[in-house]
Amino acid sequence: MVMNSAYALAAAAAATGFAVHTFVGSKYVVAPHLAARGTTRTSRWLMFLCWHAVTLCLVALSVAFGWAALASAEARPTILGLTVLNGAIAALCLYTCLRGGLPPWRIPPMYLFPVLTILGAIGLAA
Repeated sequence: MVMNSAYALAAAAAATGFAVHTFVGSKYVVAPHLAARGTTRTSRWLMFLCWHAVTLCLVALSVAFGWAALASAEARPTILGLTVLNGAIAALCLYTCLRGGLPPWRIPPMYLFPVLTILGAIGLAA
């Protein structure tokens, strides 16, 4: 069995993204946002929901790319879809930064999702 190293790197990147998102982001983003009183209760808890939806997506990306690293031929349709999805999320991250006047290099998803898109494309091309 030959392992697709691009997919293996994507699985590792997604797992790292999950760890940072869960253990660093929860402390420095979610907790202060939930404690803030400058937004509505609904807004705070909707952000909480979205945050944890992203957490589940990062787990799914890690598992899917890990599976693809071991079974690349069977995984091609899945990885094609995930690569397109990661590209769309990367574009959404850039749009959000530009729209919000945020420097893109200060936003962690601006690193993770383009990397996953590129690694997915490299794996598909192999």
